[in-house]
Amino acid sequence: MGTIIVGFILIALVAAIILNLVKNKKRGKHSCGSGCAHCAMAGACHDRKKNADSDCAVTSLQIDGMMCRMCESHINDAIRNNFSVLSVKSSHKTGVCQIKSKETLDQERLRQVISETGYKITSIY
Repeated sequence: MGTIIVGFILIALVAAIILNLVKNKKRGKHSCGSGCAHCAMAGACHDRKKNADSDCAVTSLQIDGMMCRMCESHINDAIRNNFSVLSVKSSHKTGVCQIKSKETLDQERLRQVISETGYKITSIY
């Protein structure tokens, strides 16, 4: 009988924690600390505030050769390690990498950094 009571208490506790996490997510609160600059999931786990993007430069790259999420990670890491960026997000499905930074990035340097990873930029916009 005691085991059943303890089991119900544990189930209720876990349910309360999950409900709290869901409510916080709906309110826009995040448990990750929102330090996305060097996070592998930068921008994917939550949306940034809309007005935070108003003072940044957005550079989009069309990249040939990305086949999987590991490819996305290689591109994102190379950009984070070579440029001062607010966020970077790549998609192997679309072949697009979007970079947000405080200043416009040097296109030749971008081509060089991406080329060193084994991928090729087909266009920058």
